[in-house]
Amino acid sequence: MPQLISIKKDIKQKYLDKAQMLRQLYDKAGVKVYEFLGSPGSGKTSVIEALVDRLKDKYKILYLGGDVASTLDAERVEKHGIDAIEINTGGICHLEPDHIFEALKNVDLSKYDIVFIENVGNLICPFSFPLGAHKRIMIVSVAEGEDKFIKHPTSTRVSDIIVISKVDLADKIGVNVEKMKEDAKSLNPKAPVVEVSTVTGQGIDDLIKVMELPQKVESV
Repeated sequence: MPQLISIKKDIKQKYLDKAQMLRQLYDKAGVKVYEFLGSPGSGKTSVIEALVDRLKDKYKILYLGGDVASTLDAERVEKHGIDAIEINTGGICHLEPDHIFEALKNVDLSKYDIVFIENVGNLICPFSFPLGAHKRIMIVSVAEGEDKFIKHPTSTRVSDIIVISKVDLADKIGVNVEKMKEDAKSLNPKAPVVEVSTVTGQGIDDLIKVMELPQKVESV
């Protein structure tokens, strides 16, 4: 009987092992890492910008942005006064642990309190390749439709925090935000669901509360 090797299983375990190595790297440096995942146009970068504006005076923040091409998102975030690194995947639809290792190889992580990782715009692939983050934040905009969580149940279930973004548009386009919340909670009862608008500022402080940010000792 020939030996059977499950390539799919072996590959998955390899990525999980590397994600664990990343977590150990973060913990050794004393930095807390948040990964933001969502479709193109869901509002990931805008939410990160809003968070940076509220947190940069208290925390030292590093941004890692994943995209197929360009440095546009890193340029946007850098303008808010924090360090930013863009990772171009060259066509791959998600970030992988090796991308993060490469981006951080010349970075002193101990200089930072928080790292924001913005994954490539995609609601499928990135969720299967964890990057060792302490919290994975799924962002879905009302413009994507009420059924987005139902159509992506696995992604919804593995998220630690769920953000419904662009809620200021909900009435204009006839989207029932309560229905979206109910769907998300039915699939993932443990994850907080936060309604956010970066236009009005709604929900940004609520998101910060559920992120469980590092405790900072205030200087006397």
